[in-house]
Amino acid sequence: MRPQTTVTPDSPLVKVLVRGACPICALMRAFQNSIIDSPVKQPASRLCNFHTWSLAASSPALEAVPIFRTILQNAEAGSTGGIVAADSCDWCDALRQYESERLSEFVREMQRDRFADWLRQFGTVCLHHADRLLATVPEAVVTLIKEVVAKNKDELQKQLAELDGKLHRGERDGGGILGHIAEFLVSQRGVTR
Repeated sequence: MRPQTTVTPDSPLVKVLVRGACPICALMRAFQNSIIDSPVKQPASRLCNFHTWSLAASSPALEAVPIFRTILQNAEAGSTGGIVAADSCDWCDALRQYESERLSEFVREMQRDRFADWLRQFGTVCLHHADRLLATVPEAVVTLIKEVVAKNKDELQKQLAELDGKLHRGERDGGGILGHIAEFLVSQRGVTR
């Protein structure tokens, strides 16, 4: 079951700013959840493994049946039968388009001093989205993104060292940091590209 969130795919970027979480990832996850929750809004004839299983496990059956019917009609021996790699998945394509739009929004927001200041002090950007941003932004923004990533990395290394110390002392709490590190390294769990 997916975690409940107040983030919606149409939330403006500034509404999803939370310390310790990449805002682009948060919006991507909300968008993906909205597709899975109501697939009729994003019809598909080609789905990757992840989205096929998401459709089967989490979508309303009444909305999943027509999509599976279409995929089954295309299924033949010796073919993928509509189950494809992420680079050909209709929902992955929609997510990539949505991600590009959110990255553009992020760049626009970075021109505002208040946004840039908040990002510098409290913001988090996962490495995947940092790399995507670095490829498209002016040099002044490159510096800010690199500062944010370095700060995030330092904070995570300190928290990991604290957890390591606790574990060696026999304490077992504090493992949530591992999830934060995973998100920083590869983006939120379940967000496909």
